[in-house]
Amino acid sequence: MTRTDYPLWHPMTDMGRYLGSPVTITGGHGSRLVDQDGQEYVSANAALWNMHCGFDEPRIQAAIREQLDRLAYGTLFRYGNEPALLLASRLLEISPRPELTKVFYSTSGAGAVDAALKLARRYQRLTGRPERGTVAALADSYHGTLYGAMAVTGEDLEQDEYGVDRSDVMHVPTPLDARGASEALGLLRAAADDLAAVIIEPVLGSAGVLVPDQGFLSGLDRFCEERDICLIVDEVATGFGRTGSMFASEWAGLRPDLMVVSKGINSGYLPMSAVLIHERIWDAFTDGGHVLRSGETQAGNPLACAAALATLDVIESDGLVARSRRAGEELARRLTELLPRARGQALPPTGRGLMIGVHLRGESGPIGLPQAAAVTERFRSLGVIVHPSERGFSLMPPLVVDDDDLKAVTEAAGQVFDELDLP
Repeated sequence: MTRTDYPLWHPMTDMGRYLGSPVTITGGHGSRLVDQDGQEYVSANAALWNMHCGFDEPRIQAAIREQLDRLAYGTLFRYGNEPALLLASRLLEISPRPELTKVFYSTSGAGAVDAALKLARRYQRLTGRPERGTVAALADSYHGTLYGAMAVTGEDLEQDEYGVDRSDVMHVPTPLDARGASEALGLLRAAADDLAAVIIEPVLGSAGVLVPDQGFLSGLDRFCEERDICLIVDEVATGFGRTGSMFASEWAGLRPDLMVVSKGINSGYLPMSAVLIHERIWDAFTDGGHVLRSGETQAGNPLACAAALATLDVIESDGLVARSRRAGEELARRLTELLPRARGQALPPTGRGLMIGVHLRGESGPIGLPQAAAVTERFRSLGVIVHPSERGFSLMPPLVVDDDDLKAVTEAAGQVFDELDLP
């Protein structure tokens, strides 16, 4: 198929580069994918960090089929459906904070972020603080590409070119050590009277897997609690066992007022996301009879909810949270042993659980996306799919990844390290 004949426009993709060597995925099993030529790959990025239970988990597939026979679709506009209710209760049971008592569904991580932003800003108005309209985020953050989510994203997505309004957003430097923590918290305290919310990823995935300083996370939690600033914890990438805990908020010491989840919520089988909401935010709306003016036609889809319920069953019955922790430790250990083969061009792995980043450096310093893309292509030629970042590459395989998969990933990494010649 020629460049002009190819009908798809892929998101977040350099189409000119892609069409030079297009890949169409035709099948998947476990942690592996198969393309149109029969080439098999270890999906070391879990498709896009979401296939926690693998590409052919029969229990999730069966749950979708069974729900299809009962009720294929049900709107949540003025009506409920049973899987949505059951899942909401289940999510609240496993949430990191008992004060999270309500669930609002969306269909994407960015959609849930947008809903959380609306909730936070409206909450401040309902509690008599209309001047609090600013949302703070980290300079290296990624929260999605809808207008609200793109506004709070710190990563350069050419926001100005798309007319994204960032007038009510502030970004603080991403704090990776105690000095950075002090600086970031100082900037937030200075702006406290204007802040409706702070949104944070416990681990910044798109930035190359950056873990904020623990002192910053603890200080941020106290700051938001003391000033009644809504703490929005974006667990789209980190939730459901990815970092070795059910939610990263647990080890990060964060008490979210609004927690955004997606990706692993139903192992990527159907589009779905949710916001878990503190009871005081719910009370601010309902005590005054106010309606949340936000919603999506497919939000809370019964099939998606059934898949999510089955996913939680699989994660819990198969011990995938603990497995993520153990496999992540093993993968990080193997990568560390390989570092000498990179001759100083690869840094020690970052991250938690099965959310691992490897940063690369050339003689002139950190690499950029073009070099990361070339490294990613080399991995693919070796049968492993990794995720690029401006700092290097990241590894976020399904939580069901086995030792054969880990061996394939580390063998490919060793080959890539041997060949590195970064300027």
